[in-house]
Amino acid sequence: MMKKLSLWLGLVAILLAFNLSSFASDINLGISLGDGKLRSFYFSLSDYYRIPEEQIIIIKKRYPIIVEEELPVILLIVREAGVSPDVIVELRRKGYSWYDILIRFRIYPEVVFKRYIIYGPPYGKAWGYHKKKKVVFVDDDIIFLSNVKFLSEYYREVPDVVIKYKEKHPRFVDVHYEIYEHKKGEREKFKEKEEKEFRERDREQRDYRDSKDYMNQKDKDFYNEKEGKGPKEKHRGKKEKD
Repeated sequence: MMKKLSLWLGLVAILLAFNLSSFASDINLGISLGDGKLRSFYFSLSDYYRIPEEQIIIIKKRYPIIVEEELPVILLIVREAGVSPDVIVELRRKGYSWYDILIRFRIYPEVVFKRYIIYGPPYGKAWGYHKKKKVVFVDDDIIFLSNVKFLSEYYREVPDVVIKYKEKHPRFVDVHYEIYEHKKGEREKFKEKEEKEFRERDREQRDYRDSKDYMNQKDKDFYNEKEGKGPKEKHRGKKEKD
């Protein structure tokens, strides 16, 4: 009996060690990522969709068929439909389009992307194709709109600005990095401006303390206090007269 129990415990330990090793390997992928653009992209996705960054990295490693630009699509469906990424990727493997997968989980592109579907110049485009009096969005459309939605909402940029960045860069990873760097620069400028204003206020206060007006006011206050003519004393004297 003890021998069987020992064998069983040993088997469990081996399985646990294997799973932990695999998980650690997945996590190490995130730590060893040398591409700063990719790291910042994963971090922003994690922050926006409220999902651990490690989980995003695991999705990417586990399913090489998924490219970075498709991650916002997957995470959008996970958030809206409450399904596992594995279920979504399995449907993708079976040949379902992103549009079909969205509709399957009752996520309607014309609703969820309403703010980001821009028609007409300068940034408008023809979306999808018409089928039975409705627009069917192709994969590129869904990927494009998911990324524009993510970047616009996360960085609080108008869609036109994000689309304009996309005209300069082929990948949304690069678009994200440029917006990220731009926002970072704005934050640094704002911080520098605040520090400069603080230093100026501090200098003005020090200059005033060193000025004759300040010293004269101090002398007056000291004299009034000595003669019993401070604000409280004056008020008390007035009451006594009354």
